[in-house]
Amino acid sequence: MAFDFDKIKDTLVNAGKEVENMAKDVSTVAKIKMDIHNKEVFLEKQYALLGKAFYNAHKDEDVEEKNYFPSITEAEADLVRLNEELLTAQGAVSCPSCGSKQPAENGFCSDCGTALK
Repeated sequence: MAFDFDKIKDTLVNAGKEVENMAKDVSTVAKIKMDIHNKEVFLEKQYALLGKAFYNAHKDEDVEEKNYFPSITEAEADLVRLNEELLTAQGAVSCPSCGSKQPAENGFCSDCGTALK
């Protein structure tokens, strides 16, 4: 029983090339999927920014989209309240000037020097 080393070598080389091509295909598909996901995330952020700009520009006007405004206003107030609760739970305060988080026992903001309440 004689081995044909050239045939084995050719088989291994061909198998290696097939694996390489499959890896390139998988890599290409993964890259395209990641690009699609990143573009979708970017687009959603742009929609959100546009919506926020529209809300800020028209919150005092009578526009057709006004029915969305109360829930946005309520959610904004909830966020302010929840952030204050979080700071309190963490033993911290927010600087009234620069907004940075500071330990509650600080008399002055370590970032901008503003007196803290």
